[in-house]
Amino acid sequence: MPRSLFRTIRSMAASMLAMLLFTTAFTANAQELMRPLEESAKVIAVSFPNSSTIGAVMTTLDQLKMRGAENGYEVIVHDPGTDMNKQINTLRTWIQQKVAVIVAVVPNPPAFEVIAKQAREAGTIWMTYGETLENQDATVGFSQEADGRRLGEYAGQWITENLGGKAQVAILGYDLATWGRLRGKGLKEGLLEYAPNVDIVAEQNAITPSEGLDTTRTILQAHPDVNVIVGIEDPATEGAYKAWVASGRDKNQADAFIGGMDGTVPALRLLRAGDNIYRASMAIPLSGFGDGIMEKALELLSGTSSGPEYIVPLELVLRGSPRAQFFLDEQGQGE
Repeated sequence: MPRSLFRTIRSMAASMLAMLLFTTAFTANAQELMRPLEESAKVIAVSFPNSSTIGAVMTTLDQLKMRGAENGYEVIVHDPGTDMNKQINTLRTWIQQKVAVIVAVVPNPPAFEVIAKQAREAGTIWMTYGETLENQDATVGFSQEADGRRLGEYAGQWITENLGGKAQVAILGYDLATWGRLRGKGLKEGLLEYAPNVDIVAEQNAITPSEGLDTTRTILQAHPDVNVIVGIEDPATEGAYKAWVASGRDKNQADAFIGGMDGTVPALRLLRAGDNIYRASMAIPLSGFGDGIMEKALELLSGTSSGPEYIVPLELVLRGSPRAQFFLDEQGQGE
């Protein structure tokens, strides 16, 4: 065989082999790309900023995952922190993947109207967590303002009954999100209704333990007579309690009060102990709420929804109350 013909045949064979390998690889890659789309029909996707830092939220989402698995759905959770652009980009990816349901916390509701509309137009059910959008299938969450108000009312009653209505108060809130503003509004209004003569010396954003610790440390340095600290998140007021003790103050000071919201494990343990100034928390019925989110999703998926809302009231748990133990048991932390 002439050498030139041999080279031609060898070149053709190599080209055919390369084309075969490319076709095989392309088919395999296409299958890989299609597989998530097929699987996405059984996915419930949760977008929850800062969820990985809030123990109570993680317990609810763990319950949701368990209930999802029982019903043949995978529950995935994304925590974008405070990066709203990152959150929106992830939501767009989920819409492209055609997940069955999106459950989203929306820090700035108007900014999410368009993407919620896109999700619904793509056939994805949209459930807004703790907020209401025009473009949604349902709201799941809490009465944020009413729950905040209940904590404020109790703090005001305690101040009136134990301190003659006078106190220096610090409020740990979160005005970067609607839910935070609503909780803070209710808390402050409830406080002032029952203790109108208190002196609110500081209102700062803080929702994590480290933020609560650092913020409270600064507040106590600037206002050493602060004796009431209330917040819209227990993790922040847990940090406030640590700052209080670290400053050398009495952990069971008779004229001092700390209270928060959500019923996290550290807060509930302080309430159960009953020997400290942590006096109240608005606790979430965590497992029941996780179950409720799943039930509402299944209703919407089957077209049998009983209404546009699934709202769970928080429960006021006080220092020394046996309800602290109940909520700890619910989270598997009963020891």
